[in-house]
Amino acid sequence: MSTTALQNKWGDVTSESSNRWARLGLAVSGPLCLFIVWLAVTEFQLVPKLLVPHPINALELLTQMLRSGDILPDIWASLYRWGAGYSLGCLIGVPFGLLIGSSPGLYRASFFLLDFFRSLPVTALFPLFLLLFGIGNSSKIAMAFVATVFVVILNSAYGVLQAKKARLRAARVFGASPWQVFKWVVFFEALPQTLVGMRTSLSLALIVVIVSEMFIGTRIGLGQRVYDAYTLNLTEELYAILVLTGVLGYLINRLFIAAERRIVFWTGE
Repeated sequence: MSTTALQNKWGDVTSESSNRWARLGLAVSGPLCLFIVWLAVTEFQLVPKLLVPHPINALELLTQMLRSGDILPDIWASLYRWGAGYSLGCLIGVPFGLLIGSSPGLYRASFFLLDFFRSLPVTALFPLFLLLFGIGNSSKIAMAFVATVFVVILNSAYGVLQAKKARLRAARVFGASPWQVFKWVVFFEALPQTLVGMRTSLSLALIVVIVSEMFIGTRIGLGQRVYDAYTLNLTEELYAILVLTGVLGYLINRLFIAAERRIVFWTGE
């Protein structure tokens, strides 16, 4: 290999490494700034310690809870309720949305109802869910389901409506049946927008589960731990659990984005 080729190859490697470090620096800058602000607020006593504890104390407490395993049952309980409600919402919402989107008339007829129920705050319907499902897991799973299904339906239907007409006509010209057109053209055309709806409802369903655990009540769950810490004025534990919840939501979202890039690789990053 010539000297010039080696230099170019080394330059490409160096550039890629620099870009990777730059992306890492940008990713870390947000949490670092938040930590610095939190630290400054407590160090300069801008607010009482009863409202905002020292970040080091909160993070140390979170580490202790994770090491001891004391909080693990609460994590699994919340993730189970979120996963069950979210998965059920996607399993029903995706095919229903694709069906509605395949018929412009049906889409127009159902749009008001879908958007109406999507706009309702699920957390304001606590009494209804309590009456229908009781105080067990069913009510919390149902709330996560409702928070997911309408968002997924609307995005899936919109994705079908935005399918490129030229591709649909080309498939029909080549003799594809209606099912083949739907399976090989419409579905993949709608897939990016469908995944947008699934990703949007991802965090929304987790928030609804945490809030439902706080107000409907449960024996275990992150929401119950937040509520208990609030009522007992355990400020450090309250903030530790909030940090943990935010990190869980972030990790779930990043895993979904990584899977999304593999599934719809043709759209690019």
